[in-house]
Formats: sequence, structure tokens, C-alpha cells
Amino acid sequence: METTTNSLSVTKEQFDLQTRLFNNVLEEVTDLESDNQLNDKVNHLKWLAGHLTNTRLSMYQIGGFEEDKSFDEFFAHGKAIDKNLNYPTIASIIEKWNEISPKLSNGFKNLPEEMLDSEAPVNVPIADNSMRSFLGFLMHHEAYHLGQMGILRKYIGKEAMSYK
Repeated sequence: METTTNSLSVTKEQFDLQTRLFNNVLEEVTDLESDNQLNDKVNHLKWLAGHLTNTRLSMYQIGGFEEDKSFDEFFAHGKAIDKNLNYPTIASIIEKWNEISPKLSNGFKNLPEEMLDSEAPVNVPIADNSMRSFLGFLMHHEAYHLGQMGILRKYIGKEAMSYK
């Protein structure tokens, strides 16, 4: 197992696991299936996948890639499905996820402790408002939505998500 140079090894390991699980939960899901909503109060797989990808795009400084707001209009924080919008295909969302995730994972290894101890860019429901806690919360956020995606995967008739 690769070790990190800072105190984020658990967060990085969870990040890498969730990178894989995102792909697993969307395996063999078609674009049409990803638009299938349980009801009007529940986001569909495509929206959840785009929302998580948008969240990872917002960490561009950690990954060392250029700021990319291509998903902001559709997947901004606090916004639910807008039936008047044409969302990107599930394939393009997965492609973007897989483009940026290795860069972010690598970036986790090089975060200086002083950056981790600095104030988070936004407040999250954790008492410690440090960047370290913020990144931990983002891992919870991803796990929460991956669980929702797993349920929706079963709803559209797919086998349960693989952990392999």
C-alpha cells in the first residue's frame, strides 16, 4: 500500500475506494436508465453522478488541473433536477470523473500540513472548520450519494454494485 506524506492517508484511501465504486455503481447503466427517477422528489443516477463529479471538479487546486466549471450549471450545490435542462450523457460524466480522479488522488499525497490546518473554503457540519475536516466531510458526502446510487441501480433492475 502506498503511504502518503501527510495525515490524510485514510481520506486518500477512502477517496480511491469511492473512485472505483462510482464506476462500479454505474457499470452497464445506459444513458436512458440513468435518467430514470423513482419519483419527482428523488434525484436520478445521472444527476447524482454529475453532482459528485462537480464536487470533485471543485477541488481542482488539489489535483493540479485547470478550473473546470462545465458541470456547475447542472450540478451546483443545493440544486435538484431541473427538468428543463439537458444533462450531459452518463458516459461523459464518467469520462470526466475518470479524467480528474487520478490527479486528485495524487494531489492528496502532496498536501502540506499547513494547508490542511487552514480554514475550509465553505462551512460544513463539522465542528473543526479546517481544510482537513472539510476533505473528510467530502468523503462522507460521496459515500452518502454512492449509497443512493446503489439503491437506484437496483431500482432500474441492475445487480447490486460490486466492491471489486
